[in-house]
This record gives sequence, structure tokens and C-alpha cells, in this order.
Amino acid sequence: MKPLVNLKVLDLTDGCPYITSMFADYGAEVVKIEPPGRGDAMRSRGSDGPDSLYYAYYGRNKKSVTVNWDDPRGQEIIRRLVPDTDMIVFNCAEAHAAERGLGYEQLKALNPRLVYGVLTPFGEEGPWKDDPDYDLLAMARSGLLEKTGFPERPTKFGFPLGYFYASWHLASGMLAAYLRACDTGEGCKVSTSTWHTVFSLDDTFAECLQGLNTLPRRLGNGFPTTNPTDTFKCRNGWFSLSIGSDDQWLSFAACAGRPDWGEGTVYAHDPDRSMKHYFGDLDQQLRDYFAGITIEEADRICQQAMVPGGPCNTVKELVEGNEQVQARHMLVHVPDPVHGDTLQVGLPAKFLRDDEHDDDIAPASPLGADTGSVLGLTGAELDALRAGGVV
Repeated sequence: MKPLVNLKVLDLTDGCPYITSMFADYGAEVVKIEPPGRGDAMRSRGSDGPDSLYYAYYGRNKKSVTVNWDDPRGQEIIRRLVPDTDMIVFNCAEAHAAERGLGYEQLKALNPRLVYGVLTPFGEEGPWKDDPDYDLLAMARSGLLEKTGFPERPTKFGFPLGYFYASWHLASGMLAAYLRACDTGEGCKVSTSTWHTVFSLDDTFAECLQGLNTLPRRLGNGFPTTNPTDTFKCRNGWFSLSIGSDDQWLSFAACAGRPDWGEGTVYAHDPDRSMKHYFGDLDQQLRDYFAGITIEEADRICQQAMVPGGPCNTVKELVEGNEQVQARHMLVHVPDPVHGDTLQVGLPAKFLRDDEHDDDIAPASPLGADTGSVLGLTGAELDALRAGGVV
């Protein structure tokens, strides 16, 4: 049995599905409330058809119920579901939901144990609270973008890190509140934002500012205080290396056949190696060294030296038979009613037991497929609500 099998969640987010995907993947009953007609914005992401492959992944293990919660009749339908719900999640300010009779205090009156989750771009207070956002803006306004990239230009991450990270924080906060509600019978509101979760990500720069009264410069793939940490071009592709201690560096130098980097040289010990020589001549020496060997040779040297190093894998390489991916079930086949057999990312957390497999995954429901069964509506009543655009 998956660990959250008794948890019931109402998902009123739009275009931000990852919060409840974690609940659903670990066994919770997640009822996804979607606008009639168009559904969640993620259904059309990267597709000109009715349901994208994005939604096949993010909608898996969830039930789909269509309700127009801008309509008073739809708001009443949501309120009827609340007493039998453990959690409800929005990615809009509570004030927006409260205007529709779905604020925390309004729903708490129906269910005192309710955990009420809110994810916003910049928080529900302060001068930025009503600003529009995208992941790039959250990174920029948090200071993360300014620290990431090469000296001449800040660079964003290759995927929407802020939304994922904020979703993790909100989900963990809601689970903590749920555990307390199980003990005390009293739920609470849990609120986070993309901006302040990204703001909390890094300690190095803030601590450097306080401890050294300076901010490290953007270093590309390097690191301000521990080096070499970088990517290097080999004869047949890119290789990453991250040396975290003098012992690792000396072991690497020995296995690489480079005594001129070892004990007794100016490169042997930090802080000189990392903060003085790496950004001088050692950086170029390492680039010249890796340029003369293959990825496979570099990997063998790092494994022999027991230092962190490895190829910069492409997604194609990981999908096509990577042994580590297979061993940890990080890609799984899920039959989807729209796309047929789909290859999806597996569950990151594994629950070790003998009686059930973690990768039992239900496909995403077609838009509104569970409306009648979840709401207990059939026949003429359901048809009338559909005709009126309520469900």
C-alpha cells in the first residue's frame, strides 16, 4: 500500500500541477478540478491536440472533475466536497478564492481539519504580491539568476526550477500540517511562493557577503570556494568534475598521472588551489588535459581515484538503455488512453517492501471523466449542469 493512500486532496491549481502530482504518485486520492471545456492549461502545453504528453505525466494518478468555480453553482459544488477532504490546493492568492466563497476561514467552517495550501509568485504580502511572473522572473528577483551563468551574462536554469522547488516546499509544509491535524483535529493554511523558496535556496553567497564582505563573481560551472568544479571538453564529449577536498584532489592527480599537481606543488591544498590558482593557470591545464582523453578514460580515472566525476549525459542517452536508470526504475511505461504506451519519469522516492511495486501508475483521466462519479451526479441533473457550463 502506498503511504498516502488515505489522503484526500482537492486540486484547484491551473498550469502548476506538480504539487499534487507528488501526493498522487504516493497514493493520495487527488481530485483535479478543471475548467469545463478547456481543462487545465497543462493539457495544451506542447500539443495541438486535446491532451498533451505533459498532461499524460502530470495528470497521472488523478481524477478529473470539471467545475466552473467562477459560477456560484460551481462554488457550491466545491464547498460540498470540502467536508470529506483533507487538503485543498490553490496557485492563486487566497483573496481570489475568498471572493468566490472559497477562502480559508470560509472552508474551515465546513471542515476544521482542512489543510489549505496556497502557492503564489511572490507571496501574499508586500509590494510584489500582485505582480505577474514566470520562472525566469522568480529567479531574477531572488538573486539566483545574478549568481548563475558566466561573467558576461546571467543565465537561467534549463527547466523551471522555481516551480518545482516551491511545489516541494508547499507539499512538505502541507504534509506537516496534516500530521498536526491528525493529532489535534485542527488544520491550517500553508502559504509559500516561488520567489521566496528560490530566495532560500543558496547559502554560499549570503554567507560570503556576511563573512567576507564581498560577493563571489559569476563563475560559469565553477564554484567560489571549492575547485576544480567545472565541465571539461574531452575528445568525444563533455565531462563534469567536482573536487571537494584536498584528499580528493591529490588522489585525482595521482590517478591522472600528474605529479606536477600533487603534494609539494602550489596546487595541492586549499584555499590556494581553489581561490588563487584554479582561476589562473590550473583551469587551462585541466582543459588541456581533458581535451587529450576520451569521456571513458576520464570516467575510469575518476572511478579509480574515487572522486566525483562523470559524463554530461544527454536525455537521449539516459532514455536509451542507461543501466542506472533501469536499475532504479526512473523511466516507466504507462498506458495512456490518448497517447498509447508512454515513457514517463518514475517515482523519485522508493518504498521498500515485498507486496507492492512503486510503479503502479494510473494514466491521466480525460477531461471531466470523473465528474459524475466524484460528485454523485447522474442523468438529467448532470446534463443540466453541463448544459449550463457549471461542470
